[in-house]
Amino acid sequence: MRLIYNNDGVAAVVTPSSQFLATLTGTDEEKLIHIANKDLPTGTKYEIIADSVDLSDRAFRNAWTYTADASV
Repeated sequence: MRLIYNNDGVAAVVTPSSQFLATLTGTDEEKLIHIANKDLPTGTKYEIIADSVDLSDRAFRNAWTYTADASV
């Protein structure tokens, strides 16, 4: 699982290492919420996405928009 968020108009992705995730307790979602609370500025909107979501095509990355609670 990964986090995506708006970093001053640029789509940003946080992919935590499996070694760091292993040091945390809770579900995978709880672990990513902990990381978001720790690493993202207060009030930053983010989504947790599955590893299966393909983010490799950067051609239209500037056209991405954030839609809260959208299915991934």
